[in-house]
Amino acid sequence: MPVQTDGDRLQRLCAAALILHLCAACARRTSPEAGATAAPSLEADAAAAPSPEAGATTAPSPAGPADNLPGDEITPVYGKAEGAPEPLAARLCDALHALPARRKAACCGGAAGFHAAAECARALSLAVRTRAVTLSTDEVGRCVEAMERSLDGCDWVSPLAAPVPPACEGIVRGALDEGARCRSSLECAGGLRCDGAGPTDAGTCRPPRAAGPCGLSVDALAAVTRQTRYAEAHPECRGHCAGRACADDLPLGGRCEAHAACGRGRRCVDARCSEAALPPAGAACLGGLCAAGVRCVDGRCVAPKAEGEACTRDGECRAACVRRGRGSAVGGVCGMRCAAP
Repeated sequence: MPVQTDGDRLQRLCAAALILHLCAACARRTSPEAGATAAPSLEADAAAAPSPEAGATTAPSPAGPADNLPGDEITPVYGKAEGAPEPLAARLCDALHALPARRKAACCGGAAGFHAAAECARALSLAVRTRAVTLSTDEVGRCVEAMERSLDGCDWVSPLAAPVPPACEGIVRGALDEGARCRSSLECAGGLRCDGAGPTDAGTCRPPRAAGPCGLSVDALAAVTRQTRYAEAHPECRGHCAGRACADDLPLGGRCEAHAACGRGRRCVDARCSEAALPPAGAACLGGLCAAGVRCVDGRCVAPKAEGEACTRDGECRAACVRRGRGSAVGGVCGMRCAAP
């Protein structure tokens, strides 16, 4: 059975979030109920306040992001930022977006094309300047190095975005306490989430809820900084999100139909919730899952094949299984694919 993860959902909605984020300033609000009482603007403080040092633990600014009022022009939750981007934010965003675009262009020919590095740097810089998040120079450096290593050669090139290495996950750290106004769950400290936030709306840092709606919005900052696993550190629900509503996790050994129903760190194996470790290459898949770096193909965990190795499907290769001839129905070799077939 296909398994839906927070990372999968974030990747599917990332494009929609960027479109909303970039175009919101050109739209008008159509629902008067959508407004809220305005709070002091973080953007004004950001223009006047000095930038905190990377990784600093300075207390967050008491000001909160402004909400869009009824009848007002809709603006992105991360609005205009004055001045050049924060150097550390710009470096991280370049590695996450511009570097893959440049490397792919070098492999496939032509220009790098559109990427979200500038939007990422703008939003992340605003979060840093307003002391809503912190970045560590060392962690950003390790992420950049990991991205560079993962993009060696051309056999990773496919129509999909280049995967984010583990070293790049979880490095945007929130500094806002419970009850603070926020624009992203990444801005909230500890296991708090930004309740009510979206591409054009601010929210409030709160603990995960026991019941109520979930999975209904996109986190703008998590999308542009490619934090695909942010929901693990900032969960919406105390249990899990099932059918757009929070539900209690099933007990260990309980009957299940999906991995998420068993709770974080557990999986649904043979219709029962299990804490079994994910299997390595060569072992049988565990409910369709395998350890990091390997994937499930025909029920077995396998390492992605190298460029030039024989293949019959894309899932066997790091990027794609390239057919030997036009219309060929029998296999091919692993290699890059610059555009969708």
